[in-house]
Amino acid sequence: MTTWAVIVVVGVGSFVLRVAPLLALQRAVLSGVVDRTIRHAGLAAIAGLIATSVRHAADGPAVVPTLLAVAVGTGLAVRGRSMLRIIGTGGGIYAGALVVFGVLG
Repeated sequence: MTTWAVIVVVGVGSFVLRVAPLLALQRAVLSGVVDRTIRHAGLAAIAGLIATSVRHAADGPAVVPTLLAVAVGTGLAVRGRSMLRIIGTGGGIYAGALVVFGVLG
């Protein structure tokens, strides 16, 4: 019975933490700067996660291919391309660079 009580409490707590900001911000009037900051917070978090994972993944001979793939993917994302095109092109650049630098290195 204790396990189910913990599951219910965690579920309710998670729901409250997810709904509370929506209910609080529904009544509040935010300035333009705060509204833009909140709107871009998710994108900033994803960019931070990508930058951290790239920093940890790029070591040894894979530094240049990783940085090339990220640079091309970033350029495509800035131009508004689809996620499928970004991942496909970045993966192709990474694989091609690994072959080139693997043969030359």
